Amino acid sequence: MNELTEQDSRTQSTAQLFHEKRVLLVDDQRSFQVMMKAMLQNLGFNRIVVLNNAEEARRRCSKELFDIYLIDYNLGSGENGRQLLEFLREQHRLPADAVVFIISGDNSRAMVLSAIESEPDGYMMKPFSQEQLRLRLQRALLRKQELKPIFEALDKQDYANVIKACEPLLKQHSRYATFCRCLMAEMYIHLQDLGSARAILRNGLAEGESSWIRLGLGKICYLLGQHEDAIAHLNTALRLRPLMVEAYRWLSLAQLANGAPQEAIDTLTRATEISPHSSMLHRQLAEVALAQGDYLKARDSLSAMLDLHRYDHGRNAQLLGSYVHSLILYALSTGDPYHLGNLQKQVNNAIYRCRESLADNEFDLDVFEQICRARIQVVRGDVVRGKKLLYKAIQPYQGNPASMASALISNLVLGFTQLGEYEYAEQLQQQLDQQGAMDTLLHSCIRTIRDDKGQQEKLQKYSELNEQGIAAYTAGRYEEAVTYFRDALRRAPANTNAALNKAQALLQLFKQKGYNKSNSDLLDECKLTLALLDGVMLNSAQAERQVKLQDELQTLH
Repeated sequence: MNELTEQDSRTQSTAQLFHEKRVLLVDDQRSFQVMMKAMLQNLGFNRIVVLNNAEEARRRCSKELFDIYLIDYNLGSGENGRQLLEFLREQHRLPADAVVFIISGDNSRAMVLSAIESEPDGYMMKPFSQEQLRLRLQRALLRKQELKPIFEALDKQDYANVIKACEPLLKQHSRYATFCRCLMAEMYIHLQDLGSARAILRNGLAEGESSWIRLGLGKICYLLGQHEDAIAHLNTALRLRPLMVEAYRWLSLAQLANGAPQEAIDTLTRATEISPHSSMLHRQLAEVALAQGDYLKARDSLSAMLDLHRYDHGRNAQLLGSYVHSLILYALSTGDPYHLGNLQKQVNNAIYRCRESLADNEFDLDVFEQICRARIQVVRGDVVRGKKLLYKAIQPYQGNPASMASALISNLVLGFTQLGEYEYAEQLQQQLDQQGAMDTLLHSCIRTIRDDKGQQEKLQKYSELNEQGIAAYTAGRYEEAVTYFRDALRRAPANTNAALNKAQALLQLFKQKGYNKSNSDLLDECKLTLALLDGVMLNSAQAERQVKLQDELQTLH
């Protein structure tokens, strides 16, 4: 009799908890939808919305908020459940006290870790019973109720009030004490009070060992510049919890800061093997690998990210640009004719993989393809053709360069730097900086060229030779000026300013030496130099110089 009474009481309390809760179920399998809706109704839910995919969920959630979100990880073609959850968070379409569950029929470690990394309130493996569903939902809802002031303050990014709301639970030794302690440390970090963050975690560690506290201490020690201590804490966290993905991320940062870049790459490689669906890990590995010149690792991680974000319209353009750059860097680093010859095919395959997701985007894929073709020509040594293709690609934006997407501008910066058009590359870089919307991976790609010692030496030597040529020309030493400009163009064969300077110096040298046939080779060289600018988009000052030089050349021939 007592057992029946307890069961009735439990059913009644559960029904009160679930009463009037709005539920969103997103799953692409009709049979599972029917079964889940029946389970939810049996548990007392009567406001249930069932949708088939992420696109439907986006539209519905833009108009309506829910209390419980049950999202299947694999939603067929299109975005998966994790990407949908990330979108809802970014768009602030999840109430502070809402409960989110990721559901999956795949029990592989990679899938589970990927789902957990998105930080839902719960993760459920198919199949499960109605009683299991009831217990998990009940536990999650009660947790959100008990911690509601914390989550509300967190939703408003009111870090001081998050700390204030956590303090009583910490004093009461609540079952959520470790969670509150770690969260308080995070809030102190946001408030730039690293001393308080470290103190509260050290107090927690004195009460008992915890992988989460070790992770927090590792993070704080890294931020304080205590890299060896950070490494020690993070290694302990991983010994306690070997699948703690976040610990691998911070460990690699500490190793990198401690002067061990290869250890950082090895740590991230191990982490991506454990959690291959983690875009966050692949991104970090790609950035570190690019900085360290490990272009094979960078290429493979960027390729994985393209697959993971195949239907992510907002990120694919940026990722595609970074991936293409990694293909070019890898081909150049190997010097292997096969990789260089196969480069266009690899780029075409990458563009094909992303074409569907970018079809409805504002990103100009046709222009991007032209930029890629131009860069490949430069890599293969056909600098003049590459230059003309590059300028032709951006002609549609000649009147309004600010309208170009940052992913396009980034790849133009890379292309023009490869060409040796340093002045124009710098203008575009300034435009990028003003937009402030460039992906960190594209920043990493640009740094691979800007920080390259060979490229820096080439730029420095070009600048010196060009300046020496200008000085000699100004002093009337035209033959010396021509020599300097010739050498400058050898360093930067496609540089427009150097070409104009050389042509101008050649004409003046011809005049200085006298109008006779023995000096006609100077005019022929001038003609060939100006031909480098055919089909090239020039700014107004350059175009005016070109016209004047061509007119003068005509009169001297």
